Amino acid sequence: MPGFGRRKRGGASQDRVMAVDVQLEEHLRNIEGLVGGYLRSPRDEATRRALVAELEKLDDLTARADAYSDFKAVLVRYQVPRSPLVGATCDTSTGEDVPSAEFTAQVALVKAARNAIRDTTAEAQSALRRASDELAEVRRREAGG
Repeated sequence: MPGFGRRKRGGASQDRVMAVDVQLEEHLRNIEGLVGGYLRSPRDEATRRALVAELEKLDDLTARADAYSDFKAVLVRYQVPRSPLVGATCDTSTGEDVPSAEFTAQVALVKAARNAIRDTTAEAQSALRRASDELAEVRRREAGG
């Protein structure tokens, strides 16, 4: 069962991991890829629309996860355990372990992407690039390099 703890990746000891719903993680990785294309060509409307669409899918998934979490919170009063998965949408959600530093960097990237889509200034684009670079750096550290 995925959960919190330490794990090794590439033989190096890593920070704490989080159990994250695989659908949530898939959307986050899709956004990462789309951000790369958007940063290369921020004026390309097809790339922008694809990023907006994936952000909307993430919003939908997040809303379902929030609704499920709220439902489970009510059941906690009756001793029904909550799902240990971040982003779980049902009792049968499947999770994967993600280093907490990586997940935090992914969330920062999504926030920066939302801002860059709303505010097309050079500052917002620069913040998105920094968030993307930070996620890449976190992954390099996780890989032991």
